[in-house]
Amino acid sequence: MSEEKLVNMLAQLKDISELMVDLAYSAFLYGSSEIADYVLEMEKIVDKLHTEFELAVLNLRNTWPTQGLLGLIRLALAAEELADASKIMADIVKKGVRAHPVVQMAIEKAEETIVMTEISQNSELCNKSLGELGLEDDIGMRVIAVRRGENWNYNPQDDFILYAGDLIIARGFAEGRERILALANPTGNH
Repeated sequence: MSEEKLVNMLAQLKDISELMVDLAYSAFLYGSSEIADYVLEMEKIVDKLHTEFELAVLNLRNTWPTQGLLGLIRLALAAEELADASKIMADIVKKGVRAHPVVQMAIEKAEETIVMTEISQNSELCNKSLGELGLEDDIGMRVIAVRRGENWNYNPQDDFILYAGDLIIARGFAEGRERILALANPTGNH
């Protein structure tokens, strides 16, 4: 297996497990069984990818230094453990447990926060791509998921266009929370 394939597999493990953490928190905060289902699906993907990655690394044991291979396995294991922790949170949501108000207050006081809001008709975000909006650069908030109708788009790319009625989940600095809510719905009905 090529180094490039290993790099891609490890990057996938990292990216998926990070997104799972954000989505698991979102599912818990907003009591969304639907988001929890996606977290559970992603966990199966991470399990499979993790096993494939470890086997690929073990196949290199005769050509690469053992210490380096051990480091790769440990990094992949850390991603797997994040995915497992996210699954636990999703399982809690699926059992009907809802976040205590203290959890919401703690999230609001944290340096980073997660917010979910719907894009209104008169929003500045309407009919613009995420790249064009530059929310992460301007206000420190990154859109991590968008529900359009019945479909969810996770980790949308810069060319993804937002429309009125889209429900967005964004993660970022607490200071950007009120700004993204105001941009999504200028009339203040958050």
